[in-house]
Amino acid sequence: MEIKLLASCQAALQPRLQEYLLAKAHGTNFFFLRPLRTALLNYSSCCGANCLRTTAFENIRLTLRLPPGGNFVLLNPPSLLRMIKRLLFLGFASSLCCATAQAQVTPAALTTSPYRQNFDVLATTGTTNAKTTLPAGWDFVETGTSALADNLYAADNGAANGGNTYSYGATNDTDRALGTLLSGSLTATIGAAFTNSTGAALPNPRIAYTGETWRIGGTTRADKLSFQYSLDATSLSTGTWVDATALDYSNTPVTTAVTGGVSTPIQTATITGTLTGVTIPVGATVWIRWNDFNAAGSDDGMAVDDFSLSWGAVAPTTSLALSTSALVFGGQNISTTSAAQTYSLTGTQLTGDVTVTATGPFTVSKDNTAFSTTLTLTTAELSAAKTLYVKFSPTASGTATGSITHTSAGAASAVLALTGTGVDPTQTTFNFNTCTNGLSDGWLQYSVTGPQTWGCTTFGRDPAAPTGTAAAPNGVQINGYSGGNIENEDWFISPGFNLSTYTYPLFSFWSRTAFSGPGLKLRVSTNYSGSGAPSAATWTDLNVRFPENGSDIWTESPNFNLAAYKGTKVYLAFVYTSSTSEAARWTLDDISLTNSATPPAPTLFANVKQVAFGYQAINTNGDRTLSVSANDLTGDITLTSSNAAFTLSKDGTTFASTLTLTRAEANGTAKTVTVRFRPTQASTSITGTITATTPGAAASTTVAVAGDTYDPAKTLEVVNWNMEWFGSPDPTLGPTNKDLQKTNATTVLTFLKADVYALEEVVDTVRLKAVVAQLSTNLGVPYAYKISQYGSYADNPQDVADYVSAQKLTFIYRTDMVKNPAFLGLLRCSEADNCPAFRPWASGRFPYLMSADVTLDGVTKRVNFIVIHAKANSTATSADDYARRATGATLLKNLLDTSYANGNTLIVGDYNDVLNGTIATGVTPAVSSYSVFLNDANYVPISLPLAQAGLRSTASYPTVIDNVIANKNMAQYYINGTASVRTDAAALIANYASTTSDHYPIFTRYSFANVLATKTARTASLGLYPNPVTNAVRFEVPETGANLTLDVHTVDGRLVLRGTGSVEQLNQQLNQRVAGLSSGLYLIRVVGTQQTYTDRFEKQ
Repeated sequence: MEIKLLASCQAALQPRLQEYLLAKAHGTNFFFLRPLRTALLNYSSCCGANCLRTTAFENIRLTLRLPPGGNFVLLNPPSLLRMIKRLLFLGFASSLCCATAQAQVTPAALTTSPYRQNFDVLATTGTTNAKTTLPAGWDFVETGTSALADNLYAADNGAANGGNTYSYGATNDTDRALGTLLSGSLTATIGAAFTNSTGAALPNPRIAYTGETWRIGGTTRADKLSFQYSLDATSLSTGTWVDATALDYSNTPVTTAVTGGVSTPIQTATITGTLTGVTIPVGATVWIRWNDFNAAGSDDGMAVDDFSLSWGAVAPTTSLALSTSALVFGGQNISTTSAAQTYSLTGTQLTGDVTVTATGPFTVSKDNTAFSTTLTLTTAELSAAKTLYVKFSPTASGTATGSITHTSAGAASAVLALTGTGVDPTQTTFNFNTCTNGLSDGWLQYSVTGPQTWGCTTFGRDPAAPTGTAAAPNGVQINGYSGGNIENEDWFISPGFNLSTYTYPLFSFWSRTAFSGPGLKLRVSTNYSGSGAPSAATWTDLNVRFPENGSDIWTESPNFNLAAYKGTKVYLAFVYTSSTSEAARWTLDDISLTNSATPPAPTLFANVKQVAFGYQAINTNGDRTLSVSANDLTGDITLTSSNAAFTLSKDGTTFASTLTLTRAEANGTAKTVTVRFRPTQASTSITGTITATTPGAAASTTVAVAGDTYDPAKTLEVVNWNMEWFGSPDPTLGPTNKDLQKTNATTVLTFLKADVYALEEVVDTVRLKAVVAQLSTNLGVPYAYKISQYGSYADNPQDVADYVSAQKLTFIYRTDMVKNPAFLGLLRCSEADNCPAFRPWASGRFPYLMSADVTLDGVTKRVNFIVIHAKANSTATSADDYARRATGATLLKNLLDTSYANGNTLIVGDYNDVLNGTIATGVTPAVSSYSVFLNDANYVPISLPLAQAGLRSTASYPTVIDNVIANKNMAQYYINGTASVRTDAAALIANYASTTSDHYPIFTRYSFANVLATKTARTASLGLYPNPVTNAVRFEVPETGANLTLDVHTVDGRLVLRGTGSVEQLNQQLNQRVAGLSSGLYLIRVVGTQQTYTDRFEKQ
């Protein structure tokens, strides 16, 4: 065999090779070149990174990496060659020049029980500490591709995020622990070897240590150090290993990661166990090790401290034990004393009396008669378990804490934790301003299931900012989302109210909800104990109106009448639920209870704002339902339909234009009403209202109803829908179950039966192909599709890394109706990044055009369908996002005005802004980022009435950001009143918002037939003149009723006039206001009993 040093080593050592001997350090695989002469040696160059300088009598460590079977040539001297060959023959295989060789561990000798190790000899600084600084007998091994897999360890306080072996402790503190952090490129195992040097066999050795967590990289899951032992290993990576799971250390899942470094462990646990059946013979060696478990997400930094290994007989120890670790008292009126709760105390091998000491507003007794803050128990009294009694006597409202400590000579103290809530029975207003670390004002929370609970928040109600997002005075809040939707049931329970002396106890509160999830419930109980599980009591749901799901605005629910629940201890509870599919955030504030001399006024409310029937063949029935809720009725409820085409029923059998719900059947509950649409006139849009009234109510409740009789076989149905990361391979984007999303999307598209679908956020093109094929099968008509060749930062399908995962724009269209399609990405350049429209249009998500011939009832016209997905709005960059959308809209309009002015153009999609204002913050004036279209009479905002009616196009926010704008050429074909948010399609699917999409489809219809007749009828019906307007204007409609309503809006949705009356009265109101209007375009709408009439005028 030939042996040769690397060239980099030869340069440094060759001149002096004959002056050195190679020596092996005792007990290691380290080899040294030792100088023979005593003269000072100082080398200016050396081998690789491990540069060593030395003086005489010191060893120079030459670290060799000699691969097994390798052939090397060593220059002089021959004696050195012979020595290295001999060492290789004996099994030496380490590393060639400049990398540290593995050292064999010398086991720690077991001589006297117990062996202890606190690891305080570990390095407190540095990132490349050698194993020589480990305690004797301890070792670690690192594997993987990381550069840190170097068998060196680092000192850290939990801030480091790289996989490695660590000396954990506070910065520069000598109190250390030996630990690891697993990564995808490094796995570390820590452990030790012990040799039995006692002279006797050691049966059933006992092991104890403290498990510590210094860094938590992920949430809602545990991490673990798994313990194993071996009786035949020669290192941490050889031999047969046996699991001893009782000695594993697992930490507790948390909801917030801790990665910034700490001064003390985040979590600790004392681990003890016996290796039952294991015997360590005399002179034998036992190995132990901890393997780092691969937890979900980023792993945790975990360590071992205060290790002990003991053997021999275990003498009975003096101890104290409690039957429970804590007692919880519910709400207790201040200056009163609760009933006693009990626990038991057990003593073992006691050598003296036990002293019991209570703190806080708590007292203890051993006979349930004499209570005090301290007492003594003799050993005779503790010959058996002793029952002790505790009472709670609060002196102030709010959460109270205390403890009972039990001490005895030679025994560890046993501590019982105590908590309770002091209640001021005279307090009836709760602003939660002192709610910081724990719930205040006598309220308590009880968690039935799930890790999330009601707690304090700094985002309480600011009366000046009902939609504000800045911190305000405190409130209480719960959110079942933490890295994903989590199943929860949590109760927020009031203090016990004495309502026996109230005339009319009225309960009011403010609440706010964001995101999609189950609604909150308010319940009342007259037999709840004030603590413990609410399931032990009887609770009744109250018919309270909460804010709309996802509305995210502070809403008051005032004056709920509790007269039916008078008692001396009445409890109210807000009950929150969430599931793995949906989890909303709910916030409460400013709760109050008042004693009124008179009952509250009756209230009415409906569960919907609009009922849309869509197409219905003449002389056939279409039924929908709505529910009407009422409280404090003094008379019956009357529901009236404004249009004979819509009739009402409470049993689904008998229908009429007017319906009566009696006080007995409607008060304090929600009553279902069936609405039937039976049109008699063909090819028309029909609208109306359902109005609910009752004597004494401050306001009536109105629900809009609409339908049409345009034959779908002769009309164009268009749907635009954001599919929310459809099929994205990333489980954190969109619904997690991608196959279920595909199934649900097919269900929605089939139900809508559109001729053209304009889709946004399509990611998986293969899944979309399957959806289109199934759609054709389900509806029995042929569909084709086309997907944009670009997306944000993905301008080419060949750019697999970006294009495959990008959100793409898509058209699905009926090929028997839509022919000769041509597709084009508008505003694109040959180098997309350099396009003026690149940044405005979401960094490359350019508008996508399908220009096609559409044939309706024998009439063919060329239509330009444009689908857009604009830049999303982010709170931190809202003003910039707005500016990008506005610039993109301007660029698109300029293109349409110059190149498509004479075409029939429809702009649909996710505008990421509303048309009636803007969702952006920090923008003045707060007008839509699409104002460039809204201010031009050549464009008509088809979907604007949806926003004006208070509808929403997403599950999480109360706004319409999915919109439709048509140029006036195309707008003339729009069937008035057909624009709708198709929540009915979403209702077909369980947990739609989390399994399918967070957007609802937008539906519009168009007809090429009778355009002139339709336009003439529209002009005649409204009769708006003159136009443009200076100081006077008049409209006429073919209705003579006295209850017409008039709305005038700016094009960005701001209401400037609203009135009610006859045509003459409304004209007077309009002319009193019109002279003072600023110049610009205005939308005017008159709602009659038979029709809704709209038009626009220009004020000069």
